Amino acid sequence: MKKTITVSLALLGALALSACQDKASAPEDIRPVRYIVAGDAAALSGSRYAGEIRARHETQLAFRVAGKVVAKLVNSGERVKKGQPLARLDPSDYQLDLAAKQAQLAAAESDLAQQQLNLKRYRELLAKQFISQAQVDAQLNGVNAAQAKVNQARAALAASRNQTAYATLMADADGVVSQMQAEPGLVVAAGQPVAKLSQDGSREVAIQVPENALETVRKAGSFRVTLWKGGAPLEGKLRELAADADPVTRTYPARIALSGDSRGLQLGMTADVVLPAQASHQLRLPLSALLDLQGKHYVWTIDDKTLRVSRKPVEVAAIDSDNAVIASGVRAGDKVVTAGVHLLHEQQRIKLLDR
Repeated sequence: MKKTITVSLALLGALALSACQDKASAPEDIRPVRYIVAGDAAALSGSRYAGEIRARHETQLAFRVAGKVVAKLVNSGERVKKGQPLARLDPSDYQLDLAAKQAQLAAAESDLAQQQLNLKRYRELLAKQFISQAQVDAQLNGVNAAQAKVNQARAALAASRNQTAYATLMADADGVVSQMQAEPGLVVAAGQPVAKLSQDGSREVAIQVPENALETVRKAGSFRVTLWKGGAPLEGKLRELAADADPVTRTYPARIALSGDSRGLQLGMTADVVLPAQASHQLRLPLSALLDLQGKHYVWTIDDKTLRVSRKPVEVAAIDSDNAVIASGVRAGDKVVTAGVHLLHEQQRIKLLDR
């Protein structure tokens, strides 16, 4: 019996030693994390908006007269020069009207010539005392009326010529036809937009601003614009902010004017517009750095020497759409985890990722 107890104790000791060895040999969980340095304004990004490169001047082109499109002379995306024809309407009716106005002018000029000849004869007869002065005055009035009809016919002819010329849609500036809807066979009304011309020159970024960010965007001194195609960031300033919201998206269209030479940018390129983080005497952290537990806020701070994290309670003074203002609990210069805060535990070892 004694021997049996001794063997059992030996087995238990061996099992305990084996368990300790397995625990000691298990690899430590090292979790990669992203972080920022508290108080580093450059690490905080302001609001971001997706934008599109647009021309500073965009013109909706339309025929000034109604008619049926018979010729489409350019396609979307083509570069055009000022005065270049873009599309044509059927000019038949306008040409007929022009011919009628020319005939009316010819008739009016012929009548004026006859009235002037009659006035000359009346004056000769007046000199011989064959007619009275009243008859000469009446004929003079007839000459003046005929002259007025000639002036009227000339004005009508000029207007008809304009109407005939309006049957051809012209580019009013150098640029790119970004839209062309004037297909042959389309019947258009006067003033109906059929093309869009993006004029050469400076470029802008068109963005949509939500209503809760209007004041922030309006007060921003500058914007940082980066293109998805790459390249150095560009600086921009707010040029225009609509007073009314878009009826579909319920956001406010805005235009960011780019500084420097932006003519090399292609229309339609996608851009990322970032508002710089506003300076503050209080520390600001991204919302992703906050850990909420039972109604309290915490952050994970990093020990530079051991690369382990510690959970610290913080007092949040204010929260906006992107960041939280920290009133206490974190000091400037502390490294704070900004991603995966719900997956960490006290004194867990971590690996720092590039910010």
